[in-house]
Amino acid sequence: MAKKMDAPVTKIETISSYTIKNTHGWKVYFLSLDVNMKLGKVTRNRTINQVAFTKGNKISFSLRDKAGKDYKNILKPKVPIEAYNDEHLLVGNKDAKHKLLVFSDPFCPYCQEIVPKLIDDVKANPKIFALYYYHLPLLRIHPASDTATRAMLIFQKRGDLKHLKDMYHLLVNPREINADVVLKAIKDKTGIKIKRVDIYSDEINNRLKRDKKLKKRLMLTGTPTIFLDGLWDATRFKYKTFLPKK
Repeated sequence: MAKKMDAPVTKIETISSYTIKNTHGWKVYFLSLDVNMKLGKVTRNRTINQVAFTKGNKISFSLRDKAGKDYKNILKPKVPIEAYNDEHLLVGNKDAKHKLLVFSDPFCPYCQEIVPKLIDDVKANPKIFALYYYHLPLLRIHPASDTATRAMLIFQKRGDLKHLKDMYHLLVNPREINADVVLKAIKDKTGIKIKRVDIYSDEINNRLKRDKKLKKRLMLTGTPTIFLDGLWDATRFKYKTFLPKK
């Protein structure tokens, strides 16, 4: 028989909130809850996410659009302003009209299709876009992305956009867990030898922790995830409406 789980809330933080368009005044709140989860005799402190909707004195944990889709599944928190920093600016001008922020995994098939083109589009239009790049390696399905992502951070620091993009086209099994095998594939692709000691430096480890922290704050689960001017773009292509007409 399953044991009853008790989880009193000790702290509530509002991560983001805004009025939802075309809902006659409903607002969405993205909350971070600190809870003491008690299962049997064991109590553990955990932070969990919760989405709530309010309108006047009404509150709900579910709100559906006209098509029956629950807004908690189609909305994300807004990107905090501090996420747009020089450390994560990959390409474009930070004073550009539009800010793009992407979370990506070099072995994700959709990322491979979308993200290199996104980088090229921003590079060609620096007055229109700034692209802030965050790493979200999906290690359960692409363990090789750990090594590839760490190499990308080295290329990113060097301003080496070409070889960073090469990480999307490595000839190695995405499920490879041996870092030396992945590093050899990187050398074969780029001609550049990267040492294990470099990819496991404190600088790289801390950068990945910062990216993971924002991933958790924005309640992300997959890649590629793209935000345009602070809002999640479920289509991933809205930025194209701002490209110059050919």
